[in-house]
Amino acid sequence: MRSRDIKRRQGIKSRPVKNRQKFKSIPLLVKNVLQKSPLARLGAGLAAIKVYTFRAGRSGGRSRGSGEGFAGGDPRESRTPFAKGRSRGVVAGLLGRHSRGGRYLFASSRRNVFGIRELFLRVCVVAALLLVAAVGWRVIRPGVTLRVSADTVAAFRVPHRAIGMLRGYADSHGIPFPELFAVFNAENDFFPEKSASYDLSRLEDMYVTNFRQIFRRYSRRSIAPYAEMFENLFDEIEVFPIPTGWYEHDASVMFGNSWGVEHNFQGNRTHMGTAIIDRENIRGRVPVVSMTAGSVSDAGWCSQLGYFVGVTSRNGTYYLYAHLDSIATGLLVGQNVAAGQLLGQMGNTGGGRGSSNFQVHLHLAIAPDVRFTRGQFWINPYPLLRYIEDRRDV
Repeated sequence: MRSRDIKRRQGIKSRPVKNRQKFKSIPLLVKNVLQKSPLARLGAGLAAIKVYTFRAGRSGGRSRGSGEGFAGGDPRESRTPFAKGRSRGVVAGLLGRHSRGGRYLFASSRRNVFGIRELFLRVCVVAALLLVAAVGWRVIRPGVTLRVSADTVAAFRVPHRAIGMLRGYADSHGIPFPELFAVFNAENDFFPEKSASYDLSRLEDMYVTNFRQIFRRYSRRSIAPYAEMFENLFDEIEVFPIPTGWYEHDASVMFGNSWGVEHNFQGNRTHMGTAIIDRENIRGRVPVVSMTAGSVSDAGWCSQLGYFVGVTSRNGTYYLYAHLDSIATGLLVGQNVAAGQLLGQMGNTGGGRGSSNFQVHLHLAIAPDVRFTRGQFWINPYPLLRYIEDRRDV
């Protein structure tokens, strides 16, 4: 009587035996693939050389047959491989097969060969993973992410004298100026407070000498948009918006840092630019020129801005010249202009009516094309104007 019949009569339920081979199919498949890989065959060949050399040394070059080497005995019973058999064994290890001359020795050392092969594969895999991790960390290392508001960046409270000093240090040390200037601002949190008393005596020691170490602390994705903005601004701005013959220290015009000042005229508004004021307060006296080369995007009349001209540079930065008394003759939208080309005459138009009772001045506003914030972004022109002023006086 069968055992299952006896168990059925006694009320014993037999449990089905799990097919272990089924669960081992995936590991066996991986094992077979690894064994057939070129690295595994190379390891097997190296191990075969070691085994043959070891056995040849123990046998002293003699076989169990009637003669020495292959001369008088049966090579199939010999434990000492001859030269041809040894080479066949190495080739067999590389190809994953057994040669006739080295069948016994190679077959008897399969466990040793498999152990070395497995160790060799593990070492290669670990080394490859470490290499990939090192390269990946070098390329996409997280670094320090900048946490600064767009309003703080727009206020642009950097000391204007630091711009020229950093540019000189960048040229002498072979450092990209936009990246150096971006790191300088980032290290100071983009100067959330006014920086009139900032100490510039240790500027080179703190930021230029150790620039590489400081730059590596920041992630490229966080520092690159600011460096790109500074590169565009300092690359495209060429001249002061008032011609040289009209602008001299304390002579014709004056300007200050009026960014963020509240205007109560014709409603409460925040000043998002710099006012360049005519000291003599005469409309149409002082000419206004383009700071950059570009194309005229807007030109005409606006109730708040009066007569105005908008110029877009090749980098996408928008420059607004407002409260003009008049626009230059023949200046049309879409026309290309050069740096220093006449745009109009300074006035006091706008503010809700034709000619306002505020002083004759030029309202200059700059909106660079940036990637660190959405929407239109305006930046304080005052440090840029002072930088141009300092560079022209050199």
